[in-house]
Amino acid sequence: MEQYTVTGMSCAACSARVEKAVSGVKGVSSCSVSLLTNSMGVEGTASSADIIKAAVDAGYGASE
Repeated sequence: MEQYTVTGMSCAACSARVEKAVSGVKGVSSCSVSLLTNSMGVEGTASSADIIKAAVDAGYGASE
């Protein structure tokens, strides 16, 4: 599982939005976002660039 830092989340709806956006990336088999730690764990074959782009497109910051 690859770990990412997610910024800009302030509530459960935010983390759900990031999770939904990243889960929709081709090659992502699972995605778990934690609001408490501002982190995200992603499993699958998707590139980190595609995963970060999905989170950014959803309106949040993301980095490895």
